[in-house]
This record gives sequence, structure tokens and C-alpha cells, in this order.
Amino acid sequence: SQAIAEEHGTVDKFIGDGVMAFWGAPARRNDHVLRACCGALRSARRMQQLNADWRAQGRSPLRLRIGLHCAEVLVGNVGSSERLSYTAMGDGVNVAARLEGINKTFGTTICISDSVVEVVGSDIVARPIRKVQVKGRKHEFMIYELLGIRASDDPELKPPDDAARLCELTRGASSHFERGEFDQAARRYEDILGAFPDDPIAKSLLAMCLAK
Repeated sequence: SQAIAEEHGTVDKFIGDGVMAFWGAPARRNDHVLRACCGALRSARRMQQLNADWRAQGRSPLRLRIGLHCAEVLVGNVGSSERLSYTAMGDGVNVAARLEGINKTFGTTICISDSVVEVVGSDIVARPIRKVQVKGRKHEFMIYELLGIRASDDPELKPPDDAARLCELTRGASSHFERGEFDQAARRYEDILGAFPDDPIAKSLLAMCLAK
């Protein structure tokens, strides 16, 4: 929640073990989409550090998953005369929640939609995963893994040193996968695993290619 506040986000509520937050309200910001990406990265990097500290103490780590989506939603005081809550409602909120859950499938931490990439694609480093159709949506859309903020020197925001190569390899594999060229895609994902043996996306997509 502190990382969200630092990037001018609004913590809506805590739901079980989850946090719902949004940007762009109550104060409108022209950079709200980029700020959301920064907030997500800061949260993820701080969780990594906390997990490292916990492991050193012999404690179990905590897995963090984040979903980001950009959409027009209804924001304001919602409820009844007995109880009001300042919150966000709409299809975009549901899509963001689905993206958070999709991380489980691909072993990723921050999953973002194509709507986020359309707005701040030149400012972030992200690689394609695959097109998906989430509950409540009729059409498929591309989802991405957020790796960092381009040209940032902030240790919490800058992408890993090998992110550019990983993105290039993944784009090549993804293009074959989305065209239904699963044999070629499988070879590309195998190439990724040759360079990045623990890459969870390549492992997941390779298994999907081999199952076709």
C-alpha cells in the first residue's frame, strides 16, 4: 500500500489476501497509467527483498501477483444511505482481477493488458505472453509481463540487465504461437529456455505448443 501511495494511487480496499487499487481518481493525472506500472514494480521488488529477508530467517516466502488493466470505469461513492464506499466499478475492474489470477498459469508476477501497453508501451519494458479471453469478455486480447521502466536508474523500477534480449526472443516465439505455427513456436521457446533455463513463460508456452 505504501508503494501504491508513493505513485499517487488510491487503495480501494483489502479483499482477503488481496489489495484493490486504482489510479486517475480522485485526482486526475495525465501519467496515471505509467504511475500504476511503477507502483506495481515497486510492490513486486519490495516483496522480493522481504522474501529474501524471511528466507534468511528460516521463514516461508509470500507469493505476490499483480494484474493491471486500463479502462474507463465508474468511480465515486457507491452504496446506500446506510453505507457508502468510495470505489471503482465496471468491466475494467473485473478484467484486472482476472489478470492477477492469470499470473498463476504462467508463473509471472505482473501481468498487464494490451490497453496498458497501448498507452505507455514506449516507456515500459514488457514482453508478450499470449492472447487470452477472460470471463465476461467476448474477444481475446494480448497480455504481457511487465519487466521494468525503460531508461530508469531506480533499482526498484529498472528492468533486469538481460530484459531486452528476453523480450526480443519472446516476441519472435509469440508471433509464431499466435499464427498457430506451434512447431516453430516450440523451437523458439526452447531457444529461450536454452538462454534462460528457469523462464516460466517459455516453460508454460512450450507445454501448450507440444499439446497442440
